[in-house]
Amino acid sequence: ISANDFSTDALDDYYRMNMRVVDANSKLIAQSRDIAGLVQRLRGSAEKPVGHAVSEGPAREGVVRWDMDELPSEWRFKQAGVSILSYPALVDRGDSAAIELFDYPSEAAVAHRHGVMRLAFLQNAQGVKYLRKNLLRGNHFNLALAGAGLERNALIEDVICGALRDAMELDAQEIRTEQVFASAVASGKPRLVECANALEGTLLNTLQVIVEVKTLLLAMPSGKFSENRADIEQQLKALLGPNFVSDTPPDWFAQYPRYAKAMRHRLERFSGQVAKDSQYVALLSSLSDPLTKLLKERPGLLQLCDDASQFRWLLEEFRVSLFAQSLGTRKAVSEKRLKQQWQRVQEWLQNNPH
Repeated sequence: ISANDFSTDALDDYYRMNMRVVDANSKLIAQSRDIAGLVQRLRGSAEKPVGHAVSEGPAREGVVRWDMDELPSEWRFKQAGVSILSYPALVDRGDSAAIELFDYPSEAAVAHRHGVMRLAFLQNAQGVKYLRKNLLRGNHFNLALAGAGLERNALIEDVICGALRDAMELDAQEIRTEQVFASAVASGKPRLVECANALEGTLLNTLQVIVEVKTLLLAMPSGKFSENRADIEQQLKALLGPNFVSDTPPDWFAQYPRYAKAMRHRLERFSGQVAKDSQYVALLSSLSDPLTKLLKERPGLLQLCDDASQFRWLLEEFRVSLFAQSLGTRKAVSEKRLKQQWQRVQEWLQNNPH
């Protein structure tokens, strides 16, 4: 006999533990016998992060350099007589960083990545100043940025973040100690400009084609093919969203020019492929909708779950296979493979519910 032989749904509430959520003064906030529902209802509702009032602990503001031996990944403290496990992380404050205690390790991991990036910015002040002055300059970029509808300064900051990530290999290791951070800074400084130039080249090759894609979109008859148009616009929004350079894994960002060419190829052939294009739109929607919904609930999922990231970029490869097969795909992809990959995402979610 195993646990799976029993139906927990048939249990009377009497047998389920009642969970009570209280504040720092032991005042009851909510209670329920459904712990998952309780977490979902209260998650993110607190005005201040857990441990905000804790006087002793790592939380503080105004961090401008790595001045601690180690930032622990877990921190315990007592509140309302209860021992609470929290997750310290660096948080980006724009001109500095802060250390906060988070309720969930996933939220801490996403914030910590951006906090480490901010300290990397501050430790590479000279290189950052040079890149801000020299990146995305020239008439070719002026035309590409205007045609793609992107803001230069925000994009420059994103490219610098991506260059710091690549030069210092920030995503290849968890940076929690002064020694690891200092080593990453030292090894990354000589490579910063080189990495930025590489990203800039990929970006220009992409945006020049995106301008053609937007021109072709405008040429589509108004009031017709709304679902097809919406699908392409949604694809553009996903590819060129906030922090798309630094949040996209380098190997996948290198594919951006091919993705743009696939979109152009699709639009150039659209008039003779309307029925087939509409079939593909329906198929893509059925595959991508679960991920779109999930990302609204857990915005940092693609940085936390390799299986979800793989699914997201396999979707992009699937688009190439459907609309521009002649361009080839980076990996073998099909509807069946995507469904199998989504199953891996669901398994990860079961093991990482928060």
